Amino acid sequence: MSISIRFLGTGAAEGIPTMGCKCDHCQQARQKKGKLARERTAIIFSLPGYELLVDTPPGIRQILAQNQVKYLDGIFITHDHNDHSGGLQEFRYWPDKVDLFVEASVYSRLVREDWGEYMPEIVFHLPLRPGLTIRFNSFFFVPFEVLHSTRTFGLALYHKGHKVVYISDSDDRFSHYTRCLMHDADLLIANTPFFNTPRGEAHIGVEEAISLKERVRARQLILTHINHHNKPHDVLEEYAGQFEGVTVAYDGMVVEV
Repeated sequence: MSISIRFLGTGAAEGIPTMGCKCDHCQQARQKKGKLARERTAIIFSLPGYELLVDTPPGIRQILAQNQVKYLDGIFITHDHNDHSGGLQEFRYWPDKVDLFVEASVYSRLVREDWGEYMPEIVFHLPLRPGLTIRFNSFFFVPFEVLHSTRTFGLALYHKGHKVVYISDSDDRFSHYTRCLMHDADLLIANTPFFNTPRGEAHIGVEEAISLKERVRARQLILTHINHHNKPHDVLEEYAGQFEGVTVAYDGMVVEV
């Protein structure tokens, strides 16, 4: 079995179209919809006997319903910003408890929310530590820390000689350890809200992600977590087509590694 990856949502914090925005990008998304419209970012990794959801943005109930997701085993929370964790409380109404992989200090911030007293009723908290392997029967993953405005984690997934690396919100500075995890990845998934990252934003831009792919010799790169300040999907797709192995994610896209 390969690793199957479903991009449930591929937008940044504001989604596309952004509420009340009249920019050309949002106007096009309202009119044409399709790949131009983006829910906030959420991804499912289908692994042997295990369905792992990465992040729970606001609106996760609708996102799961739209994608006909009826079963999950675990959730990996990259960080506590609302667009990545704000939908976690929806799992109060999920039919069964799920595993929750989240670093201890991030978990502590999550349970401070008004509904946090219910957390032990809806999840099995499995604390993660950067660099500490989490091993299953036939696959494993390694969480790693990235630099962002709050404590944030990506993950490297391994199965049958294949490696997929997911970078959550991060600036373009990575530890040597993290670069070693990325090196020779079959697939690198990068969060790229902006085409060119504005000064002071702790994110990677599209051009930086493509340069990173070359430096770590990743075979494939998928760009996701795109906001309305970035280029519309068709324009961005045309730009990415100039580079070998670079793809722009869209809501509902499925890939296998």
